[in-house]
Amino acid sequence: MKYLYLLLLASSVESGFWEDFYRILASENAKKNLIYSPISAEIIMSMVYMAAGGKTFEELRNVLKFSENKTLVANNYRSLLNDLKRREKAIILHLAIRIYVNKKYCLVPEFNEVARKAFKAKAKSIRLDDPVSASAIVNSWILNRTRGIIRKIVSPKDLDPDTSAFLVNAIYFKGQWLYKFQADQTHVADFHVSANEIIPVKMMTLSASLLSADIDDIDAKVIELPYWNSTLSMRIILPNSVDGLRKLEEKVGFIDHQLEKKTVNVKLPKFKIECSAQLKGTFENLGIRDVFKPSADLNGLVLESGAKIEKIVQKAFLKIDEKGGEASAATGILTRRKKSIDNLRLPPMEFIADHPFFYVIHDNKVIYFQGHIVQPQW
Repeated sequence: MKYLYLLLLASSVESGFWEDFYRILASENAKKNLIYSPISAEIIMSMVYMAAGGKTFEELRNVLKFSENKTLVANNYRSLLNDLKRREKAIILHLAIRIYVNKKYCLVPEFNEVARKAFKAKAKSIRLDDPVSASAIVNSWILNRTRGIIRKIVSPKDLDPDTSAFLVNAIYFKGQWLYKFQADQTHVADFHVSANEIIPVKMMTLSASLLSADIDDIDAKVIELPYWNSTLSMRIILPNSVDGLRKLEEKVGFIDHQLEKKTVNVKLPKFKIECSAQLKGTFENLGIRDVFKPSADLNGLVLESGAKIEKIVQKAFLKIDEKGGEASAATGILTRRKKSIDNLRLPPMEFIADHPFFYVIHDNKVIYFQGHIVQPQW
């Protein structure tokens, strides 16, 4: 059986914007492991859009390709998040999103009503005359929302009394593989960071019937690792050459291909990754600038003029081991793989992730995480 899949799925915003957004992040972090959440960044900018007026509103609408009807935008996100909560019983996925506004500004009461209903989030006033205390408040909230995994998202040096508003977003994820890697088969193996550098990693092993493809157009192999009792899966795109990741990430958003279900022998390194990103510069590079200026129109958020967004900070954490992609320990579920006639006819694919690769955690509507691994760490 064959399935048609886009290798890089679009979320609700125009897909080209987020493809370009990722390419900038990937280029800036070419020599570092990377994890980033498009949906988390998209939701927080959508909240800003709900508060924007005038030139700020027009710029956000034009760049992000939002509907001019704010009610329609809010309803779309409410449906998306409610649907996710309704569908996902085995997966734990929490978005921690908040707009912090300097106490010297008065929040528009109606804004939080919209933010709570549509985005499961809100704006909150905070005193910034004491940056140490303010950063402790923000970090405590993030720690609680991510169940103790993400401990620090801002530091006192990120804040000062003149800051108007800043956005923070973190995402917590825990899932279990449908086909579990056997822990007793995990072994030390070489990982080629580059043609000249090799490091030891803990290499996991699995043989299972997976959606997969060997794609000449991008000179890479693709597999889809599904999560148990979930619509989410992890797609891993492995360039055929050790130094092929950069070239792959430049083209991957434009490629679609049929993924075919067949037996795949997988070798995948265990890894943990925690990444903090300042996203303001990336948004500015792609044409969103007015919201960061003193002339920004955010009268839907605060009653006074002069408020602007100072920072957008995102932090994400992911752990990939024999049980699944998770942010804390979870009990594995034993499953038995079914054989099919199609699988018996096809020779198994060898998928050996012993050099840098690109990954996406997604369902059929949304990308929750994407990034690359250039040097697995455990």
